[in-house]
Amino acid sequence: MNGVDLAAIYEPVAGDLERLNSLLLEELQSDDVFIGQLVHHVLSTRGKMVRPALVFLAAQACGGAGEERLYIAGAVELIHVASLIHDDIIDQSDMRRGTATAHVRWGNQVAVLLGDYLFAKSFHLLSRVSHPLVAPAMAYATVGMSQAEIKQIKMGSVPHTDEEVYFEIIEGKTARLFSAACRAGALVAGAPLEEAEALATFGLNWGMAFQIVDDTLDLTSSPEVLGKPIASDIHGGKITLPMIIALREGTPSDQDRLRRLLQEPEGRLEEIRMVLDRYNAIPAALDIARSYSERAAEALRILPESRAKRSLMELTEFVTSRVR
Repeated sequence: MNGVDLAAIYEPVAGDLERLNSLLLEELQSDDVFIGQLVHHVLSTRGKMVRPALVFLAAQACGGAGEERLYIAGAVELIHVASLIHDDIIDQSDMRRGTATAHVRWGNQVAVLLGDYLFAKSFHLLSRVSHPLVAPAMAYATVGMSQAEIKQIKMGSVPHTDEEVYFEIIEGKTARLFSAACRAGALVAGAPLEEAEALATFGLNWGMAFQIVDDTLDLTSSPEVLGKPIASDIHGGKITLPMIIALREGTPSDQDRLRRLLQEPEGRLEEIRMVLDRYNAIPAALDIARSYSERAAEALRILPESRAKRSLMELTEFVTSRVR
């Protein structure tokens, strides 16, 4: 991570993140033993808590907020986890963060319903938030997630060079939820609309950078470091930015070769990497990610100086230097 420590970035909101864990445990508990097992699985396989941390940091950067920020952070995290459970079914992923995925453990039916349950719980939490613009922001983000997932499946696994389609998909699948998290945190802190909009812009651009980096890590990392199988995008037929760059820049023979490799990728990751390396596709993709992170940093300029704002600025460095 090149010296960028996520725990240090989270330090101003560490107490909020602890309280959020307690809230989620309380909200998801059930007298039903089986549902209890499912909830334990969900709460034990969550990741870096970036989305709730953004809610808390945005709220703090705008002067703080009451209890409602916890409900928003909980809703954002449950929407994210629900989408991962459904993604794992679609992608037929067996492992996530070193643990068997829900559909592997309990079958597709239970996993689909578990995702639905978490979505329902997220909107139950949001129903306790009084600010009139929060629920529409979250609804817009979740609609975008579904639309982008459908668009990605519709595109299929046919290799293409259309960057705009890729950017539309990652905006919907990833960046809009980051944007909504930041906007909502600012709104419940009583921020002027200009500041809330600036934080929404920060979240959108940061989310774009986050997903581009994630897509490069899928090609360059290892299962142990990444916490899930590598090359899952290739095996799932997803065409990501490094592939688009290589297909656009490559010679006709390399374009044909890469297309063939992507259509039958099993055991061919090293060959795919060789073609990508020939056209500096990974560094070029990371340069684009950096341009998004710079836009995210620029959006923060109108906020008053604070420890929370510094953490948000540090996240713009973290996003392009992370290794997982």
